[in-house]
Amino acid sequence: MVLAIAMGSAVATSMLGVMLGIGDKMNRELRSAGANISVVPAASGLTGGVGVVTANIAGGENFIPEAKVVAIKSIFWGLNITGLSPSLEAHDGPLTVAGVWFNRILTLADGQKQLAGVKQINPNWQVSSGKWASDAADVASGMPDEVMVGFGVAKRRNWAVGQTVAILGKPFRIAGVLSSGDEADDQVLMPLKRLQELTGRGAQVDRIQVAALTKPEDDFARKDFNRMNREEYDRWYCTPYVTSIAKQIEEIIPGAQARAVRRVADAEGKILNKIGGLMSLITLAALLSAGLTVWSLTATTMMERRAEVAVMRAIGSSKFGVGALFGLEIAAIGLAGGVLGTLAGVFLARFVSQSVFHDQIEISVALPGMIIAAAVAVALLGAAQPLRRTLGMEPAVILRGGV
Repeated sequence: MVLAIAMGSAVATSMLGVMLGIGDKMNRELRSAGANISVVPAASGLTGGVGVVTANIAGGENFIPEAKVVAIKSIFWGLNITGLSPSLEAHDGPLTVAGVWFNRILTLADGQKQLAGVKQINPNWQVSSGKWASDAADVASGMPDEVMVGFGVAKRRNWAVGQTVAILGKPFRIAGVLSSGDEADDQVLMPLKRLQELTGRGAQVDRIQVAALTKPEDDFARKDFNRMNREEYDRWYCTPYVTSIAKQIEEIIPGAQARAVRRVADAEGKILNKIGGLMSLITLAALLSAGLTVWSLTATTMMERRAEVAVMRAIGSSKFGVGALFGLEIAAIGLAGGVLGTLAGVFLARFVSQSVFHDQIEISVALPGMIIAAAVAVALLGAAQPLRRTLGMEPAVILRGGV
């Protein structure tokens, strides 16, 4: 009986421990799908340029100051911001050119450092040949600035790594060919500062991709925050929904619109909810199995000990007293099984976390107590029917061997 409860408790502890501890880790793993928030200027884009060079015209609020990128880390949920990647887009005829940070180190307001750029925010992007381009130009070498070309562009134009090509009327050397699986395959990526110089848009960007750790959206998160009362708004604002984080970004960057990338955000929510549901179901099945095992073993035990129950009843013990005595014994068995199972479950949860996420999870201090209490409750519930049935028998009939 102790072993059955211990096994059920171990499975419950490991599943709940992993489920409660993997939220952020799953979110970080899912960040390989790219940014889940896109920040753009509130004004609609206008197009202009000279000859084959076209770019968004900076006017009014049709741009975002590059200096505002790091300000996103100062929002209420700034610690949940895991990646930032500003960009500026232009066109050289049919060729789309994007100015980006490849791999930039940001210094935050508190002095801490954080990596930013397309390489950090899109870990699933692969360099099929060559290497990543550098953000800084190597002036001393006299070599042209480096660019990354998408796989589709390289194939259509027969461009190769090391080749010098003209983009926006200037020579650039191809550092690598990028395979992204998205629109970047049909673009040329160059250092943001260089494109700003070529288009006359110094210190301006027209998009910021943001990767944030978020809570899957529920019905409350989908409510219109403009119609919430003060208490609801505070609850929504202080919960890391993708919509509330987007709202805080809009507050820190006036004139910008921050919107959830629904393809990514919705997929994250569905995956996390399904994993949570699966682990909850496994936990429930484990506890139910332990309860049924306790019921079966208790039924057999009570049949074997019915004479003992009859003697106690015959010498004057009440049903309550006998039931309490056996209840304490069963509770002690549940306690022992719960403690053993919880210890085993903690090690099992850490093993699962290390195997799947290559990282250790922190088990909540409240979880072991909850599992032990549940183990005792399962033991008592499983034993309740066999114990009640035995206490309902007449002692005289049992002692005469009639049952």
